[in-house]
Amino acid sequence: MEDNRVDPTKLGTIKEIDYLRGFGVLAVIAIHTTGYFTEIPRFNTLVLINLWTDVFSQFAVPLFILISGFVLAKNYRSKFSLKTFYQKRIRSIIPQYLIFSVAYTAFNNWGVMRNNPLKANLVLLLKNIIHADASYHLWFFSIIIQLYIFYPLIIKIYTFFKQKNKAELLMAILLIVQILWMEGLHTPYFGTLKINFIAYLFYFGMGIYSGDHFEHLRNSGKSLTPIFLTISLALTLGASSFIIIGLTMGYRYTDIPAYFFIGPELIYPVLRISTFLLFFNLARNLVGQRNGLEKVISKLGNYSFGIYLIHIFFNQYAIKFLRNYTIDDTHWIFYPVVFGVTVILSYLAVRLMSYLPYSYYIIGHRSKPQSHRSIVRL
Repeated sequence: MEDNRVDPTKLGTIKEIDYLRGFGVLAVIAIHTTGYFTEIPRFNTLVLINLWTDVFSQFAVPLFILISGFVLAKNYRSKFSLKTFYQKRIRSIIPQYLIFSVAYTAFNNWGVMRNNPLKANLVLLLKNIIHADASYHLWFFSIIIQLYIFYPLIIKIYTFFKQKNKAELLMAILLIVQILWMEGLHTPYFGTLKINFIAYLFYFGMGIYSGDHFEHLRNSGKSLTPIFLTISLALTLGASSFIIIGLTMGYRYTDIPAYFFIGPELIYPVLRISTFLLFFNLARNLVGQRNGLEKVISKLGNYSFGIYLIHIFFNQYAIKFLRNYTIDDTHWIFYPVVFGVTVILSYLAVRLMSYLPYSYYIIGHRSKPQSHRSIVRL
């Protein structure tokens, strides 16, 4: 029989979640900054540092998926209106996705679109919307939309296993399915398939499972932060070693054979879980603090959805500006400058936009009147 008592996680705001969003959006920007190491023609120390940073930071999207599962299960569990559920999901993500698909289609194709007939531009826009191709970071929306669609089925399956006291078995099944799917993407059989929600199903399930055990997670393991950090760094080195072998054999990153990535796929789930626990402990340590770090991470978390949507504009402009001064991805200074500029300008832009009428439908957040946030934000 399912426990029908009030879930303590429903009471008030869970500050740890906002902090985790803040850490997550910083990791996203790190990925989209350090990823330019792939354009450096020769393997060197700069490539190595950025590769390690990139592999470690890849926890970001799995973390956002986990948070989505956590918050959805917190609000929609045993009995809820499917109509209301889907209406709120559409409002929380589709307008923002469409607006930024249009904006990035124009941003990335303006030179071509100026000379194209209207019909050709509409076809390009429609293709980008359907395939989430307007910008390389919008693929996240195809994943989260699919998870929204299948959530009522997922939560029913989870509830069934939980009632049988076998929720852990379901987590194991989801992990196996996810690993097999990811391994398949690096083979000729699955290689042409686009990433979909199956690639993140375990993390979504872990979000639901974590909600059921949140108080236990919140009150235990505080002394294990150094262990989680050590494990995360060690697994980062282990997962990176396969790629390093490919680079030292003379391959460019984009030309490394797919089988070099099969080994890392076995490591990534453990690395992600360890990293989740590391940042959850860091988030717990920020609760109740009133220092500069707490304020920064909290603000970034509050505006993380909008920052995720808009940051590529500033990332690309920062890169273009530096390259005009002959500072490119082969220079050490390139990476911290691009990262810092992207974080600061993205936050300021989203903060200002939050005061606009209907800003919720653009960036998922509004500051006046009382903030109306999407139920599942990035």
